[in-house]
Amino acid sequence: MSAILYGIIATCVLVLVRRAGYVSSRIAIALLLLPLLFTGRALLTGRVYGPIDVAYQSEPLASLARSAGVTSIVDPSLSDVTAQFIPWNAAVRAAIAHRQWPLWNPFALGGSVLAGGAQSAPYHPLTLLSLLLSQPDGITFIAAMTYFLAALSAFLFFRTLCSSEVAALFGAIAWCFSQHIVSFILTAHGSAIAIFPLVLFGVHEVAREATSRHFALLVAAMTLITLSGHPETLLHVAAIALVYTLVLTRKAAILGRVAGAALLTVLLTAVFLFPLLDAIPQTREYQDRARHEDSANRYSWPLVMHLLRIELSPGVDESAHHSAEMRHPWVGTAYAGAIVFAPALYGLWRSRKRMTWFFAAVVVFGLLVGANAPGVSDLLRHLPLFSIAVNERMIAFAAFGLCALAAIGLDRWIQSPSRLDMMFIVAAAATIALLGIGREVIPLLLAFACLRAIRSTTAVTACLIALLLLQRSTEAGGMVATIDRRAFFPQIPGLELIRGDPAPFRVVGLDVLLTPNTAAEYGLQDVRGYEAMTFGRLAETFSLWSVPQAVWSNRVDDLSSPFLSLMNVRYAFVAQNAVLPARWHMLATYQNYGIAKNDAALPRAFVPSVIHVGADRDALKKMAACQDFGSEAWIETAGPSITQANGLGKVAVRDDGNRLTLHASMQNSGWVVISEPFWKGWRVLLGNRRLSLRPADHAFAAFYVPRGEHDLAMEYWPPAFVRGAAITLATVLGLVLFALRIRVRHLIRVPARPAPSSYPPTLPS
Repeated sequence: MSAILYGIIATCVLVLVRRAGYVSSRIAIALLLLPLLFTGRALLTGRVYGPIDVAYQSEPLASLARSAGVTSIVDPSLSDVTAQFIPWNAAVRAAIAHRQWPLWNPFALGGSVLAGGAQSAPYHPLTLLSLLLSQPDGITFIAAMTYFLAALSAFLFFRTLCSSEVAALFGAIAWCFSQHIVSFILTAHGSAIAIFPLVLFGVHEVAREATSRHFALLVAAMTLITLSGHPETLLHVAAIALVYTLVLTRKAAILGRVAGAALLTVLLTAVFLFPLLDAIPQTREYQDRARHEDSANRYSWPLVMHLLRIELSPGVDESAHHSAEMRHPWVGTAYAGAIVFAPALYGLWRSRKRMTWFFAAVVVFGLLVGANAPGVSDLLRHLPLFSIAVNERMIAFAAFGLCALAAIGLDRWIQSPSRLDMMFIVAAAATIALLGIGREVIPLLLAFACLRAIRSTTAVTACLIALLLLQRSTEAGGMVATIDRRAFFPQIPGLELIRGDPAPFRVVGLDVLLTPNTAAEYGLQDVRGYEAMTFGRLAETFSLWSVPQAVWSNRVDDLSSPFLSLMNVRYAFVAQNAVLPARWHMLATYQNYGIAKNDAALPRAFVPSVIHVGADRDALKKMAACQDFGSEAWIETAGPSITQANGLGKVAVRDDGNRLTLHASMQNSGWVVISEPFWKGWRVLLGNRRLSLRPADHAFAAFYVPRGEHDLAMEYWPPAFVRGAAITLATVLGLVLFALRIRVRHLIRVPARPAPSSYPPTLPS
């Protein structure tokens, strides 16, 4: 099914592009088939293109690896796709299944924002189209379409730089299968950066001819990148696109059109942007980056030179021990195939145009930012928005710049082959040798042989494209696993024991068990989580019940913390021989793990016996000493902190996605605590009356309920989403009405009155 949907959607896109005259039939067929080089096996055999194998590194899936056909882990570094993006996609699907907007993710960190977190990309066309398929097929479809859009976008833009379609295709292939794109496939950053060339193409077309079609093209490109769900990439793309616009033209009219397209994009995507902007200040990541914006580590130039070598390589062996001065975190790559270096060098030499120098500058800038070079990185840290962004990802622009230079160089060679061709291949080979990746010289030697043996430029160009495809499929074709669909999160033994529990509950995995976030694939709500946007208040409680990690989910090593009971943790995946604390007992054991039950777990909503009401700066310290959160709770209100008895009562809860239905039986008026993270946007309705919500136990919510029997509804419905949806709807309606008005005027246009001499018209004889 994924192959059928890919064929239909990709063909429709190509038909539109063909009608606009941007691509020939032979290039369209090549672009259609190109993604199959990496995803064809999955598309055509019903397998899954994605690093699902990473989930089998730990129990309970490790015990099922053999039966699922997983014999090895292809690339553990792709864990973000497995532990974040695929579970987020599952959360979107769960919300749609509940006929709800995908606003809330109940499956990670006890509940977190979904659409407001952006990276789930719930409104992106590829996400919506993938909902027509099962999740395994949908993931493969998204990967194939991302490669296709990357190639098409790059081809369209490179066509503005090259007179030859084949040269533009060469650059598009290099970009589509560049190490950066393949490494980030199925991520929000990968989806956004893949179509970055489409924005440049839209700017070029708007500058070339001011038509509504070109304006719509630019708006569509900007909208797609925005809805991809990676705010940092959106910021970086906007910056590069602005510089490109200024290099292209300084005319005020064109700059105004580009600015107008950006404004219209904001209005169209307000339903997506407003919740994101509302959520960002509430996160730990924002608070940490804003607090430490001037304290980032500054790299020495020897380290920068070491990193530049890595950035231009397909993969340098760094197993040797680094000295303290040479240690470094993750490093991106600008590598797009060794065979790209020769035409890129040739383009710099033979095509000394403004755009050539622009892309040369982009390459240098991207490499320096990716290596966190002094000066460049210091400048970005002091720019608004860039100061809280991970700017090292701008290494992607260096990869794109190399592809652009390669396309320009090959185009120049096709126009007028030079006797210096051999010299540039030798220079590229020497460059590669200096980088320490000598095995990559082989494709260049083959290219050298082609130039010596074949005189036809068409044949040589075809050989270069074939060598590029061969090189990239050999180097990166196996980076992402293609696995049997039965390995896509199969049924875990023991889940049937806990799924029968009628009341809402949460789970946890002890140590490395139950890879965080993957609980979403089984409809389980985990209190741990690996999120790009972590609720700041909840993160401040991590030390009370878990071990915070620098870049990964917080880890639970001890089940005895009362805070786990507060968070409604009723079940835990543990080692088979685990020693359990009091009030926990082993429910069942399996091959290499067990499932334990917490008899002290509090219900999702409860009425504490004693409450500490007011503003108490030491509340977290006092909570660390609390042994029973069902007996006492801390509720933040204005005024000094006071301790008082709370009303008696019970609350029954039914969980339904981002909506909870509650029935409160209150003997006296009192506060009800509910262990839902207190993100802005929750509302509680008692009939038609909205109750006031206050933070409880630092990270959760509480509301005051009068005496008696009451039916209540608690729903995550942020005002920022409502405002954004209203703006998006109004903008769409305005565009529709404007288009209808233009169409109607065209249809009813009154023909010009004929000249008197020709009226009445002469009848034929």
